[in-house]
Amino acid sequence: MKTVTSGYSVEDTSSARLEATPKGVQAFREAGFALSMHFGLYSLNGRGEWVYYLERIPWDAYRRRLEEFNPRRFEAEEWADLMLEAGQKFLLITSKHHDGFCLWDTDLTDWKITRTPFRRDLIGELAVALRDRGLGLHFYYSLLDWTRPAYRRDWPEYVAYYQGQLRELLTRYGPIGGVLFDGYWPRCRFEGDVENDYFPARGGWDLAATYDLIHSLQPDAMVVNNHHVLPLRGEDYQVWELDLPGKNTVGFNCVEIGPKPKAVWWNLNQGWAYAPRSHLVKSAETILGTLRRARDAQADAFLLNVGPRPYGDIHPEEQQVLRRIGQLRRGLGIR
Repeated sequence: MKTVTSGYSVEDTSSARLEATPKGVQAFREAGFALSMHFGLYSLNGRGEWVYYLERIPWDAYRRRLEEFNPRRFEAEEWADLMLEAGQKFLLITSKHHDGFCLWDTDLTDWKITRTPFRRDLIGELAVALRDRGLGLHFYYSLLDWTRPAYRRDWPEYVAYYQGQLRELLTRYGPIGGVLFDGYWPRCRFEGDVENDYFPARGGWDLAATYDLIHSLQPDAMVVNNHHVLPLRGEDYQVWELDLPGKNTVGFNCVEIGPKPKAVWWNLNQGWAYAPRSHLVKSAETILGTLRRARDAQADAFLLNVGPRPYGDIHPEEQQVLRRIGQLRRGLGIR
């Protein structure tokens, strides 16, 4: 796949009627610093969140990971307390990544955490722990879905499926601070039979209706789409992945800066999900230097990602750095 700078089209969302409330925008800007997490079945492999695609794992083999996934060390209160120590104001977590596996007890598929030996609704437990501590909850949701048959075979059914899942997430877990979409990349050109089997949408996403659905159910929620183009109508902020606003050192980011609030999405370790073979945690000082540069580039929020281990805990070294970041920020008066 390759990224192009011309000759692409973007879905029309001009019919979207709603946007986040001023209260929601202000809360996002005031939050400033957040924790992001990539966690799911792919954590078992320890080779990143794209392992299902990159290693062409057969569906039957990948599905058997349901029987192996048991993050019994997970404690929502511990994750929330760590955020307090780091000075982070909300959590952005992968409710569903590209492999389609769901971290909540959805009614719409059995491909979910409550069908594993763990059996618990991880999102539900986090929602309570975060709310009790005055912390926000944002959902990462992948529009792309490698394992849902309808994604390839029945596009209207897939759109109804993903919108139904969003309705669940937005009505079961109390106030939601935002939704970040991924997997829709209009500037990406897919090459060869394999990429064209796994990635392209088979129709329109109905984004305008999706954004209105979110804002009608959660008026304060901030919507963003990691599509690497200027924000569309119905979207509430612009995000740069591993880059500062207006920069494109990674090869796919948008160099244009729109009028919406801006966020920088960074990782603490080498990659997004748990990957012990490439483990390389950045220092607190390095992260604070990036945070300062993001602020200088007028970023309103800095989303710092970790990849919890398959046992359900955050790597001790990552925990140590997050606590150190909190200590330094408090000592230096950095927001």
